[in-house]
Amino acid sequence: MSADCHLCGLPVGRDAVIPAGAPEGRKFCCTGCAHVYLILEEAGLAQGDFRSSEIYQKSLQLGLISTRSPEAAPRSTDGDSREALYHVSGLWCGSCGWLIEHALLKERGVVAAEVVFTSDLLRVRYNPRDVSPERIPRRVESLGYQASEYSPDTPSTGGNNGDLLLRVGIAGGLWMNVMLFSLVIYASYFEGIAAWARQYVPFILMALTTPAVFYSAWPIHRLALLGLRHGFVRMETLLSTGILAAYGYSVAQALLGGQHYYFDTACAIVTLVLVGKAMERTAKENTARAIALLHRLMPKKARMLSGSREQFVNVDAVEPGMLVLVKPGERIPADGVITEGSSAVDEAVVTGESEPRVKRAGDTVLSGSLNSAGTLEIKVTRRSGESTLAQIVKSVDQALATRTELERMVDQVSRVFVPAVLLIAVATLAGWTAAGLPITETLLRTISVLLIACPCALGIATPLATTAAVGNASRRGILIRDARVLETLGRVQCVVLDKTGTATEGAFRVREVQLQPLRAGAGMARPVDALALAASLETRSEHQLARAIVAEARQRGAELHPASQIGVIPGAGITGLVDGFHVAVGNRALLEQQGISISYECQLQAADWERSGLTVAFMAIDGEAAGLIALGDQLRPDAAPFVAELRARGIPTVLLSGDAPDTTARVAELLGAFGYRGAVSPAAKAEAIEEMRARYGVVAMVGDGINDGPALAAANLGIAMGSGTDLAMQAAPVVLMHDSLGRIVETFDLAARSQRIVRQNLFWAFAYNVGGIGLAVFGLLNPIWAAAAMVVSSLSVIGNSLRLRA
Repeated sequence: MSADCHLCGLPVGRDAVIPAGAPEGRKFCCTGCAHVYLILEEAGLAQGDFRSSEIYQKSLQLGLISTRSPEAAPRSTDGDSREALYHVSGLWCGSCGWLIEHALLKERGVVAAEVVFTSDLLRVRYNPRDVSPERIPRRVESLGYQASEYSPDTPSTGGNNGDLLLRVGIAGGLWMNVMLFSLVIYASYFEGIAAWARQYVPFILMALTTPAVFYSAWPIHRLALLGLRHGFVRMETLLSTGILAAYGYSVAQALLGGQHYYFDTACAIVTLVLVGKAMERTAKENTARAIALLHRLMPKKARMLSGSREQFVNVDAVEPGMLVLVKPGERIPADGVITEGSSAVDEAVVTGESEPRVKRAGDTVLSGSLNSAGTLEIKVTRRSGESTLAQIVKSVDQALATRTELERMVDQVSRVFVPAVLLIAVATLAGWTAAGLPITETLLRTISVLLIACPCALGIATPLATTAAVGNASRRGILIRDARVLETLGRVQCVVLDKTGTATEGAFRVREVQLQPLRAGAGMARPVDALALAASLETRSEHQLARAIVAEARQRGAELHPASQIGVIPGAGITGLVDGFHVAVGNRALLEQQGISISYECQLQAADWERSGLTVAFMAIDGEAAGLIALGDQLRPDAAPFVAELRARGIPTVLLSGDAPDTTARVAELLGAFGYRGAVSPAAKAEAIEEMRARYGVVAMVGDGINDGPALAAANLGIAMGSGTDLAMQAAPVVLMHDSLGRIVETFDLAARSQRIVRQNLFWAFAYNVGGIGLAVFGLLNPIWAAAAMVVSSLSVIGNSLRLRA
């Protein structure tokens, strides 16, 4: 059987593609070549010189067929590519991730590859025409790791801990015995010992050390060999070289009858390295525990109601409109509305609020919340995969699969770190040998250099702290979709605050109504009729102002009529036909657009209300101004303290609103905001954010409504309130699952703590490595202390990062 692709002639390697229906013996290097061959065969062109056929040449132009220069072949565009997420086990440090990325990017058809060490995730974007999905995990496995398609039900938190602990136990037990027998050798340096002891004890030490070196340390040697096989010098190369050098020199001394043995050193290195790895793995599990908890809280079953019968079904089978029953102590299986019953519901998993809330008929409930007391009958409004909790889990997973700029920079440093240390070790060996230092001392110094300069602490310094911070935020009801947010928050120079629903409660109430006398032909029998027509039209709107006008009209006993020919003008108002009348309700600009004049008295009254902070809606009927409605909104209790806290931190706050400038100015004054922008249409909000970015620098936008989506996306950092719409949340990398502005301050504090801890981690990681290498080169650090120092450096980073969990 040929080792070359039957279509393009390139080597197929071990990952040959053999499609169903292809003749026996036909192998291909990629799915693109396989598909083109099948097309040629169906067309009767597969025999003979098929490369000159039009089908082959056209496929070659389209990039469906491999070429002799894979590196020169064009990469797939995003439009052609798919994305896959894998869980990778066997990662020892950040350099393992870089090795996988580097190897995958050499594969034709792989557009991008990114490994996140702390969450053991591999995100790959690839072109399925050029590379089959099955080839990606096979390529990862060829590097010495295991890759499986990621599933939310099995969050990545560890791998085979039992195997690692067994290797640690064996190495540690053997080390203790080696130390005990080594006392005989140490005693021989000071006084004579029996000849048989001098002859046989070294072989006893060799027998005890061999299992530790070749069984316990096998994962280290294996990864080092696989790295060398693929042309990479990695961290395991340093460790393996140090272990084998100490063991090999001691074996040579035992066979030649020498006096200096370092079997205890080899055992100590293996034990300490494995202990460090076990601790790192435990730390990764601890930092991911909050994330794993979210996965476990996803309901798996639902008690569905069918008439008077109850039936348990898989939660994936629950559709909107179905009725489910939730009894005390059970978690709510899907987002919905209570149709019957009342109970205290604990929503801490979603909002971070520890106090249960009393829910009654008509109230909304969220998937994953815990029903404390009564029995609830709930009408489902969202599928399980679209629920609030499912979106939270998806967003947190996405955050853990992103890397900060600082982390990327450290990764680049780590890539050159290992080769640089190898050069230093070689220079140490050559330099001290040339200086006449005894070979035993030279070897110890070289091994110490290899062991102290382990980049593990450097590799976990940033991602471990980031993962802990994201997990902590999720427990507080702060959803961080992108880990880079933690860096951006520390650079924010201005916060833009949306007015309605963010700075204010968004619960409008009609304060004043002023109706104008209409022309006789308008047919108004009594003043309330104008308000009734306006309210009838507003029943077709979901805006907070519309709901307030409808509530006021009903309270006054007005009769509402069906509305038709509805026209919604974003940021201006609504028009339509009600009971034969053409009605318009909106702001001043809406009436001006329709050429409707507003009396001087009405304009004065509107200006007076706006200066007092009220929002004014103008009414028009059949092309004639019909009156004014003044609506008031309450400031959030925590809005002014929030603005004051930002001001104390040196961050100015600007109020942004589509409301009238005078109204916006009054609310800004009550808040103590630095500035304001009023009468900004939804389309212009994003432009306003761009202007503020040019003026202030890094801008964070806080909003909650559907009109805030473009502005949230335009800001350097978008923060959506949990009471807002799905669109606003999707546009924001930070979502507060509880509508409290105080959570934003918590987010700033958490980001500041995480960045401070990252800087501390990096300082200690660099300090250990740089200082340790210097001490090792000059013989002030023996191999055992070097291995211990390597573990201590990792432990200091781990312990410091875990402080973010509190």
